Amino acid sequence: MSWSRHKSLQRIRNFRATAPAASINLRNFDQGFVVARHAANQAKIKLGGKSEPLIFDVPPDTAILVEGVHVYIQMLDFGDAMIERERETEASHRRALSMLHLNYAACDQVAEEFEAQRVDFHGARMHAVIISPPGAENAQERSERALAFADSAKRAIEEVGRTTENGRYSTRIRVGLDSGSAVAVNSGTKDEREPLFLGAPANYAAKLAEGDEEGIFMSNRVRRDLGMTQLVSHDILFSERHNAASTVGTGSLTYIAKRLTDADVTKAALNARNKFVLDIGTDASFTFHRHTPPLKTIDFAVLMPSNSIRMGLMSIFGDIDGFTKYVDECIAQGRIGEMVSNLHVIRSELAATLSEDFDGRKVRFIGDCIHGLVAAGTAFETDAPASVVSSVKAAGGIRSSFELCQQELDGIEGLGIAIGLEFGETPITRIGIRGDRSVRCSVSRAVSKSEELQRDCTGEQTALGPNALSHAPAGVKRLFEGGVAWNLDASSVVEHLSAPPTVKSGEVSATAAPYSSGGQ
Repeated sequence: MSWSRHKSLQRIRNFRATAPAASINLRNFDQGFVVARHAANQAKIKLGGKSEPLIFDVPPDTAILVEGVHVYIQMLDFGDAMIERERETEASHRRALSMLHLNYAACDQVAEEFEAQRVDFHGARMHAVIISPPGAENAQERSERALAFADSAKRAIEEVGRTTENGRYSTRIRVGLDSGSAVAVNSGTKDEREPLFLGAPANYAAKLAEGDEEGIFMSNRVRRDLGMTQLVSHDILFSERHNAASTVGTGSLTYIAKRLTDADVTKAALNARNKFVLDIGTDASFTFHRHTPPLKTIDFAVLMPSNSIRMGLMSIFGDIDGFTKYVDECIAQGRIGEMVSNLHVIRSELAATLSEDFDGRKVRFIGDCIHGLVAAGTAFETDAPASVVSSVKAAGGIRSSFELCQQELDGIEGLGIAIGLEFGETPITRIGIRGDRSVRCSVSRAVSKSEELQRDCTGEQTALGPNALSHAPAGVKRLFEGGVAWNLDASSVVEHLSAPPTVKSGEVSATAAPYSSGGQ
């Protein structure tokens, strides 16, 4: 398992040659688009097919500019569900996965009532978007429906949690909402065909959903659309709790009329519970087995609750730092084709580096972030120290590949990549709607910690979690003094791991060596 400049550069140039051209087909999501999609859906239903979202299966050479309200729904108590007596067990992981499956079903039930398009489920949060009716003149209508959807989904999740297995899956809910322009592009995988929405509204709604206090938190853009008083600072916006039913102001009558009644919420919760019983039944329906490394051979298509993986492994999150600002600049300057092409190349190369160079498995892309898994060992046990070393090498390769992308592609010289790594027992499966809309799912404290570490890093940093550090050999511990290494690329990993073991950690800086064209 190794990275080479020559191999990466060849891949990047091949990906660039097959990427959508800069003259990409840019479409606006307008009334004509809606009418055409409704007609296509009706024709599909008449032939026995299923209705699809308004934006779905976007061709690789197409991007759709969309005005919409982005909604992030966060399950605040999900972390507690993964722990049993201060540790993660098979039983606690079964409970956590069952909780997700149940609440995903509740979210989908409510989304159908509001024509809210589910973009993604990622662990304890759902991303959905309200995009109709289109047009700037309908901004208030979209925000009213988004607020009604957020309120109804929150109530439905609370109700289904309260009434299923004596409240075993109950959780508090926090919701973030923001509105504005985003670009919908293809998610890039044949079995996860939902579009990806790029831009500030999705990113800011996700930030508003972060925090420990339950409630519905709206950006100033949504408040403006609803005729509400806008807040004067982001600090206040993050800290103020909003009770959706009582703070809507001038739009309150319309908003209340759009809310689901208590009877409708109860019905949605009942439907979700029935689906849960049909699909899962009880926690015990999640059956785990080990996967013999390398993890690149995992086939998500065959995974399901009754055929799930659980094993010790390294979770890797790599996020493109500054990408949301770059997207906004491309939208404003008419460079959307460039952005879509660059994203195609970067994501393809990061995934190839993980799997081809380091035998890892990509779980999914989350916006401009890649989540992957790496493990070393046998069919019977994971070699934790070797897994840590493999993931550190993979992180170095990912950074080197990203730096080559910056050399080869226009407009991304100001971006960086933040990487977080952590080790722990982790389940891997698919849950939610059966078939090609089911969700790849890998959740654990290691996954949550690696994502948190990545989020706290700058674009030059790679962070190693405490559990991984406890298993790491001396060379890795020297490299990650303080838990963070700077500018850790493929060549600097080799250099540091080859250092004599007699060198004291205090004599070695955690700052990695600059990129070298002679990387292995």
